[in-house]
Amino acid sequence: MPTEEYAGYREVVSESFRSWYGQQRDSWTGTDTNARVTEFVLGTAPAQEAGRRRTVLDVGCGRGLQTVALADQLSADVVGLDLLDVWDAPAPERGLVRHRQGDFLSFTAEPMDLLVDNGCLHHQRQEDWPGWVRHGHSLLRPGGVWAVSTFLSPHGETVAHPLDDGRLNWWVTEEALRGLFEPAGFEFRERTEIDRDFQYEGHWLKYLALSFTRR
Repeated sequence: MPTEEYAGYREVVSESFRSWYGQQRDSWTGTDTNARVTEFVLGTAPAQEAGRRRTVLDVGCGRGLQTVALADQLSADVVGLDLLDVWDAPAPERGLVRHRQGDFLSFTAEPMDLLVDNGCLHHQRQEDWPGWVRHGHSLLRPGGVWAVSTFLSPHGETVAHPLDDGRLNWWVTEEALRGLFEPAGFEFRERTEIDRDFQYEGHWLKYLALSFTRR
């Protein structure tokens, strides 16, 4: 069960993103880099089984653009989950989308085919990472895929860069992610790096996207 400290940090995250969305500062929405993460997800998604649509959970869906893209491109049944209700995406032409407001660790569903975590894990407290991954494991069917995108550490160390409002931004290594997912019942599948075209503290930063298959 989530702790009081976890619940308190959820409020910090919610207020931080509420401010960013409210001031139209959600620069990650609809960008080319985000589209490349979606492309990576589509390429690593499990094959569709005959007679049924694939089911997908898009964690931290924000305005829902990626959620709709996944429904359209995969002809899938996709749930977009976010702490906030800022959804304003158009309806998909194919597939089905549903928006749910709430926290990932409180979300329950029948086992899914694909879990997409595009930029959520790297905002969690590090002590919550193992529980985050275990919960995701419980939401996937055997053979299901988890695609995760994080800030890639440019110097080989996993370090936190908190914002002034208290929200954490972790720069993460591939070794740290694989060391988190593989012992929790996942098998490494694919990887890619995506240039963010953004310089900070003397580093040109990238996203790291990995996918894992649930054993």
